Amino acid sequence: MALRLHYFAGPGRAEVSRLLFTIGGIPFEDVGYSWETFAEFKPKTPFGQVPVLELPDGKMLAQSGAIDRYVAKLAGLYPEDPLQAALADQVVFQLNDFMDLFTPTWTMEKDAKIKARQEILAGKGKEKLQALAKVLEAAEAEGGYVAGGKLSFADVAVFVNLSGITSPIMDGIPAGLLDEYPVLKAFRNKIAKVPAIKAYYEKYGEGPRASFQPDP
Repeated sequence: MALRLHYFAGPGRAEVSRLLFTIGGIPFEDVGYSWETFAEFKPKTPFGQVPVLELPDGKMLAQSGAIDRYVAKLAGLYPEDPLQAALADQVVFQLNDFMDLFTPTWTMEKDAKIKARQEILAGKGKEKLQALAKVLEAAEAEGGYVAGGKLSFADVAVFVNLSGITSPIMDGIPAGLLDEYPVLKAFRNKIAKVPAIKAYYEKYGEGPRASFQPDP
């Protein structure tokens, strides 16, 4: 039985793991849900939420951060050196802080949602993106990747989050947001061109994933 990744059909919190599986050439089943079908599966999950990774023995691993790190280790994309692992993790945690700023906006009416997101991008969101740009600029000078001079799960997480924030489903966030952050734009585009990632979005790059394609 292959590993089974349970989540909704969109990118969201399972996209990093999907790409890690893909880059590592690890067979997995991508099990997608609608809100209606998830209701039946929900009681089977450890915490009543997805993503969940179902292991071959039927046990289930919850929480996207735990799943991402587990799959990264299977794929050889988690740094073995403790310091490099911590450097990778710090970037992922910074991304989480940035994306969490937008969590309250999902339940707002459209006009309020757009206004709130624009305010975030002008305030705390901008600060966090500027800070991330400084870290990535330093990483580029020290090997071109977040940790250890080679591709890791953290680079994939940067790509997924920067692509996702400009997704067509993100009302109020301009598609050209990263034009304001050349370092972030260049880094996202570099990871978008990793052969396995590029091939994945040639196949699954429509709708909410349109922004995951390499820049023209």
